[in-house]
Amino acid sequence: MADTLHESSTRELLLEATSRRLWKVDESELRILDICKETNLSTSVIYAHFGSRQGLIDAALLRVFTAVAEGMIETLTAAVAGPHPTESFVDTLNEILTDPAQESVISARRQMFFRVSATALSRPSLRTRFLQLYGEFMTRVDELYDELVRQELLDSGLSGHQWALFFEGQMLSRAFHDLSSQWDDQEDWIRTTKRLLISTARDQVPTPD
Repeated sequence: MADTLHESSTRELLLEATSRRLWKVDESELRILDICKETNLSTSVIYAHFGSRQGLIDAALLRVFTAVAEGMIETLTAAVAGPHPTESFVDTLNEILTDPAQESVISARRQMFFRVSATALSRPSLRTRFLQLYGEFMTRVDELYDELVRQELLDSGLSGHQWALFFEGQMLSRAFHDLSSQWDDQEDWIRTTKRLLISTARDQVPTPD
């Protein structure tokens, strides 16, 4: 039991150190010797747990993706449960995608979300596990949008899954906007989103006789 706990804590230590570095540098710049120095562990320990440098990086990328996805789910869940779900949901989406006060943090999370996605789709060793995690993430996002549709706070002409696909597309668009100074106008996105969601919500509310 003690050996198992030690192995688990060692693996956790390596993943944590590698994940932190991947937020700062591209994987091509990540050096195993830096991880060894930070964790006081040898390269043989890393290879024993992960098989290779690539194995360690793949595991760390999945860890980073999971953390970012969980943060998004928690934020959106709180918005759906708010006292005014549609407006709080719109505000939350704006915070996730375009809040100027936190733009550097939000941009980094958004970029990491798609950075891991792009890496996984081009790397067979990472793809299967990533697609499983992404599928779990999208299932939970679908459920959030399903709840807004059930509450008639979003247009029931679209399913929760269709709403989720729409906003995933918006996330990708914002990720590209982050990279280009030509697309730095946040207000267009904010106005469009609020108009779309709030107007569809109002259309769902019966008008009094």
